[in-house]
Amino acid sequence: MATHPFWTLPLEGAGSLLLTPCPGTKEADLASSIEQLKAAGATVVLTALESDELPENGVQALAKACEDAGLTWFHLPIEDDCAPAEGFEANWAAANAAAQAALNNGDNVVAHCKGGSGRTGLIAARIMLERGVAVDTLVPAIQALRPGAFTRQAHIDYIATFK
Repeated sequence: MATHPFWTLPLEGAGSLLLTPCPGTKEADLASSIEQLKAAGATVVLTALESDELPENGVQALAKACEDAGLTWFHLPIEDDCAPAEGFEANWAAANAAAQAALNNGDNVVAHCKGGSGRTGLIAARIMLERGVAVDTLVPAIQALRPGAFTRQAHIDYIATFK
């Protein structure tokens, strides 16, 4: 079976964030990718792709695949190379509440965009901020696993607003 790549970012006193490229777009197909993430302890999946990116990448069935696997899925669309906007903020409260509950339960939470760095890093940062982690601590922790995170000026400027 092909392996779906992901990087584990443990959180103090909680579960971990699994930072990953979009399930079903690398070596493993969508169902196998979701099953592997579930086997790694994931219970919540946070997707940063925009709606039109799902069919463009052949993963229009992502929400259904998560549901079939018993994972809770949230759509947090962020335009590539941009800061989160209205679509993200509209869904953030519910997604964050579910993610925090899962983490507090010792479960893992998947954050992904297309490649698993830029927008993925923004979601990971927001979750960590909600847990009281300082920006100066969380950015290097995320970049240690995903060096491409926080390399776009829009992402740098966005996360700096939380300092």
